[in-house]
Amino acid sequence: MLENTNPRDHQNELGRDKERDAPAPSRPLADREVPLGERRTPAAVQAWLDGELSEAEVRRGDMVRDVEFWRRLNVDVEERRQMRTPVHVYERIMSSLPETAPHIAVPWWRRPFAVTPGLALLASAGLLALGLVVGWIFIGR
Repeated sequence: MLENTNPRDHQNELGRDKERDAPAPSRPLADREVPLGERRTPAAVQAWLDGELSEAEVRRGDMVRDVEFWRRLNVDVEERRQMRTPVHVYERIMSSLPETAPHIAVPWWRRPFAVTPGLALLASAGLLALGLVVGWIFIGR
């Protein structure tokens, strides 16, 4: 179900909500575009699918449609189980994969931070120089 997010569609000329003024729907909204029917698979067909009954016992009356459906489905599933990817398609897929795992770019603020002795010495010299400049500006003048 799609929701209309246009704010102009929800108001009429007087500025009142159309949803509030609209009459209540007469039937409930369905979750699906095509609702499922109320038809259930008969218990005898379920027993046949479980292997408890023979096909001859189930092929009666309105259950013939269910038996044919499940037989066709079984044939299709067996065909799909036998399908294999052709060799040339498999080779194209494998050749398009990278040799190594791709490197994930990590932003600078999430990278691990390690302080080496050289970096600590450089930072302390910079802070000392900054302190001397600030002191000279305020005290030296």
